[in-house]
Amino acid sequence: MYKTVWSKSHSSVCQLSFFSSAGIKLLSMTGFKANDHFLITDDYLFKIYKADKVKISFVKSDGYTNNVSIEISMDELKQRIIRGIKNEKTPFAAINIDFKEFKKIPSLKLSNNKNTEIGKSIAILGYQLEKENLAIKTGILSSTFMDKDLKYLQVDSSIKQGNSGSPIIDIETGEVIGIIGYKLASISQSHKRMKQIINNNLAILKKSQGKFNVEEIDPIQVLIANQNQIKYISNEIYKTATMSSGYALDISYVHELFEEFIDAEVSQSSMGFQIDA
Repeated sequence: MYKTVWSKSHSSVCQLSFFSSAGIKLLSMTGFKANDHFLITDDYLFKIYKADKVKISFVKSDGYTNNVSIEISMDELKQRIIRGIKNEKTPFAAINIDFKEFKKIPSLKLSNNKNTEIGKSIAILGYQLEKENLAIKTGILSSTFMDKDLKYLQVDSSIKQGNSGSPIIDIETGEVIGIIGYKLASISQSHKRMKQIINNNLAILKKSQGKFNVEEIDPIQVLIANQNQIKYISNEIYKTATMSSGYALDISYVHELFEEFIDAEVSQSSMGFQIDA
């Protein structure tokens, strides 16, 4: 059954790799094509402030051979946003990818079932860490819950950094039922709090830097170096951490976006406009 999910879905799932102006790869995420010319992913990509360009890549059935890819600037990516960071209540992003290179890429079918069954088997297709190979993971839908009037899914599966934006697929129907969210994971929140603490410590220490020495050694510089080492180690641990469960936005909100877009498209003839909801 998972072989069927892979064969029907792998070609629709892409990796988004973000690069600095110097060509340094900052991080990567997962996304998938839906509704003919849209890329759906997690809205964390709009918090990657230092990115200068993004590479969008789809692979062949072996999971790593490049099928088709394009590279565009972050400015162009943002111009193609249909909904994303400007609406905090919808933690996903939809991007117009009507590039000729992606015309033959098939779209994943989104589920219309509003009564998601807890306990059903699911598959997650995504990229992890800085790897460029697409992987399929097994899991189950372990729970659903509401938060701020939005429906979320909890899944028991192996979740790694880079899986944000991955589609959760019902293995019985082959349809997408949710989108893995980056900022919903507790480990992400813990890492964010740790960085805030370390940055606060560094700010305090730098104010006292150079004010006194002990045997020609500035102890404040030693403490600053120590905090930077802790920061580096915490970042490395965070990158390689594996979560046994993850959280996802219910796919119904993507349906709502498409309906809104179609209604707006009827009244406006242009295709690539932005909707700020």
